[in-house]
Amino acid sequence: MVLPFGTTAKRSLSLIRDNDEAIARWVSHVISPHVIGIVILTAMSYQYSANPWDTVAWLVVLLPLIVVPPFAYVLWLVHKGSLEDIYMPRRETRARPLGVMLGWLLVCWGLVKLWHAPAIVEALLVITIVLTGVLSLVTLFWKISFHGATISAAATAVMMMAGSWTWPVVLLVPLVGWSRIRLLRHTPRQVIYGSVVGATIGLIVVQAIIMRLQ
Repeated sequence: MVLPFGTTAKRSLSLIRDNDEAIARWVSHVISPHVIGIVILTAMSYQYSANPWDTVAWLVVLLPLIVVPPFAYVLWLVHKGSLEDIYMPRRETRARPLGVMLGWLLVCWGLVKLWHAPAIVEALLVITIVLTGVLSLVTLFWKISFHGATISAAATAVMMMAGSWTWPVVLLVPLVGWSRIRLLRHTPRQVIYGSVVGATIGLIVVQAIIMRLQ
């Protein structure tokens, strides 16, 4: 038997409402700064490289080097009880891991220059360093949403690169923001400010760096 559309919609809404915390948790994991960073780095590198497959090969080597050591460090802090989880919910505990992360990114930047990696790879690493540096500086004084900043920067970059037809990616911004608020990890203001900072950095850096590589 086919149920009326209204009944199906009500059941779907009821299902979402009854499982909204689990949904929010999955959204936070799947659209996390780590995942978004890897996806946007790969996509932008492929689009703006003179030799896309060569650039992808570089990323296969560099992404684990960039991501794994700081992530392993954060996991170690979680294991020893210094952090509650990998998203560092308490602002007071963020300074040390963020400092290590930023320092490691700078080391990777030096290696990228030493190894003469493609210009697009270096440019994208610079974007990551700028975004991480600005958010880390703000975090010293006030808690800001890294999730909101990352997805907003990514959405801005995608629209600038691929055109206005990619506007649906912007819908991920409120979705991620809702997930962080629902999980009580951030206030609406922290999410909004994070999104504004991310979008601004994405706009400036993409315009200044990426467009020159076309």
